[in-house]
Amino acid sequence: MDRRTFLAKSASFLMGGLLASRIPVSAGIFSPVAHPSRIALIIDDIGFNLRRAELFLEADIPITFSVLPRVCWSVESAMALHARGHEIMLHQPMEPFDAEVDPGPGAIFVDDRPECIHQVVAENIATLPHVVGVNNHMGSRYTQQPKKMGQALDVVRNRGLFFVDSMTTGHSTAYTCARQMGVSSKRRDLFLDTQQDVSSVIRQMKRLQHRARKHGNAIGIGHPRPETAEGIMRFLETPESRDVTFVYISQML
Repeated sequence: MDRRTFLAKSASFLMGGLLASRIPVSAGIFSPVAHPSRIALIIDDIGFNLRRAELFLEADIPITFSVLPRVCWSVESAMALHARGHEIMLHQPMEPFDAEVDPGPGAIFVDDRPECIHQVVAENIATLPHVVGVNNHMGSRYTQQPKKMGQALDVVRNRGLFFVDSMTTGHSTAYTCARQMGVSSKRRDLFLDTQQDVSSVIRQMKRLQHRARKHGNAIGIGHPRPETAEGIMRFLETPESRDVTFVYISQML
């Protein structure tokens, strides 16, 4: 068999194999279509110190900032961070198990009447500009009560917002309730800064990256601390960061 005949038969065999396996020839043999893993970062507890929030802008990636209602810099923070192109959520305070811990102004409690819960959540949303979603602040007691979660989520649904379960307890019913009510919803995968040091934040970011590669999406929640901001930016310098795409929470819904 001469060289020309050999090459022709080899090409014919290769094409037949591709067609038989239903792989589009145009996709390329050595260039499979990439499906990038995605990470969404939420920075909670915004509203007390705008400068702390602005530390995260240096990362130059999409970040969703969750703003506490009715504190000194709530409105100004929401406006300033939105003006820089970032996504804004309401960080809705909810009752924790520890009665000695104050969840802050604008909180809702298990013993509140439904109409009171509706009013408080609606007012919190109305006071913050550019809100597109809600997640819970504290709420280890409140989020375990499906009926009470339904009352809070009524307002979220009626305003056309999404909800993220912060998972402050492993027994939270918030995500399940939201799904059952037809509210666009997600739940966080990891807290970034339970240990408040840079190296711990970097480790958590790598765990988040691993989870995103495994499941396609991953959500991390951090807080406005210098160590958290530095840890995120240090992670962005690692090879692992090149394997993920950062997005806003709304882009996962």
